[in-house]
Amino acid sequence: MEVAEDIKHSLQKSGIRRDVDVCHLSLTKRKLPGVPDLSRFHFLRELWLNNNKIRELNCRSLNCCLTELYLHNNNIKSISGALNHLTCLRLLFLHNNQIRGLEDTMHELRKMQQLQTATFFLNPISHEPGYRHHVIHCLPSIRVLDRREVKSAERRRSFQIYSQERHRVLQSVGFCRRAM
Repeated sequence: MEVAEDIKHSLQKSGIRRDVDVCHLSLTKRKLPGVPDLSRFHFLRELWLNNNKIRELNCRSLNCCLTELYLHNNNIKSISGALNHLTCLRLLFLHNNQIRGLEDTMHELRKMQQLQTATFFLNPISHEPGYRHHVIHCLPSIRVLDRREVKSAERRRSFQIYSQERHRVLQSVGFCRRAM
């Protein structure tokens, strides 16, 4: 069945008649090779695209007010250039894909200041040295990373690692010494 017909059928089944009434949409297990054009759903807040065959990620047609995005269990290799406009995201599931390039991935997510929950486990990036501390540093609003709560000790350590100069100045001010 064509994706547009599939969406239409799902909406009819749910009793939704107008595009403006769609705030949740599930397109799981549809063998989708990519993200369909969903620009007509202006009030879409939660989108399930997990368990498909998505390789290339292009989410430009998605509403920038999306708060939850489920993309786990696909074949995504990179998110570069695909998600940075989704600044209202609070939850992002990307586990069990083929995502590489931790630096590029974090650069893509840098504008997401409300992102509280994210999963990247079972991706090559999650095996890179310093992965967890790097993500915590790049996404300061994150509360749960890979199904584990981010502890304050992890935040402090991330700050020490990635903001060494600021940490040194703060330590000197805290102990009434002058930073040299």
